[in-house]
Amino acid sequence: MKNEPHVLVVGIDGVRYDSLLAADTPVLDRIAEQGFLVPVRVHEKNATISGPVWATVATGVYADRHGVSGNSHHPAELDTFVDFTAAVRAARPELQTMIAASWHPLAAKTACGPIFSSRGWVPAQDPEEANDADSWVSADDAVAQYAVARLKDEDPAASFVYFGEADVEAHNHGTGAGYPSAIQRCDSRLGALLEAVESRPGRVGEDWTIIVVTDHGHLDTGGHGGETDVERTAWIAAMGTGAPHDVTAVDHADIFPQVLAAFGIAAQGSDGVPFGCRQDPRQKPPAEGLRSTAGSR
Repeated sequence: MKNEPHVLVVGIDGVRYDSLLAADTPVLDRIAEQGFLVPVRVHEKNATISGPVWATVATGVYADRHGVSGNSHHPAELDTFVDFTAAVRAARPELQTMIAASWHPLAAKTACGPIFSSRGWVPAQDPEEANDADSWVSADDAVAQYAVARLKDEDPAASFVYFGEADVEAHNHGTGAGYPSAIQRCDSRLGALLEAVESRPGRVGEDWTIIVVTDHGHLDTGGHGGETDVERTAWIAAMGTGAPHDVTAVDHADIFPQVLAAFGIAAQGSDGVPFGCRQDPRQKPPAEGLRSTAGSR
């Protein structure tokens, strides 16, 4: 009997690639060891801002198609694209999905949202109202608690869970001493999600793919939206049944078709391709908009 596929996508906002490598992140290290962790150049069609990039993660298309150019306006174009959880349910209506996010526009009708067409769970208190460390730590902890309970007690086949405190720490204080601490707390929350997956009663009959992604980097002083390498370098990590070990080139748009591929669903019209199918730009001239790289929201 074939194991049932499950995919968990975890978004951790605004984590600079070099800062991630320098932080103490045992959970992400394990994912990298068992799968891959690679830098990702934010596509030139997207600004280095949360709204456009998370919309690409959700829908598999760039801003020239989904229309999200910032964090305040919800364009009509976005409503023509479903997110990957909705696409899974459309093809497999019997499956459950989950979305939980501390940044409300990802899952609620506010500002540029809902970026994920399915909407989802957000903390009752919007952390952007205070926009300080305590409010975001509490919001991210609440998201983790909610998602852990759903993963343990229910059967979400495709999920998206988002943590935002690291991005806000960089905005408020730059990438100094507090930034790696925020990254490490997000890594711990990721660990709680993976523990919930492993404790599921039917885990032995399930094939899980775990994908972790950030949307953009930060300047040393905090802030993004520009064209510097540290702003335009993001990253993706993945492990599990659907994550090849030898991946060297991925894009934010690839997450949508990768999730669908786990369920045997074709991603019609996506700008992305499943993991392992993208040409490594370091080996041959890159396709339009893809450039190799080393190492507001």
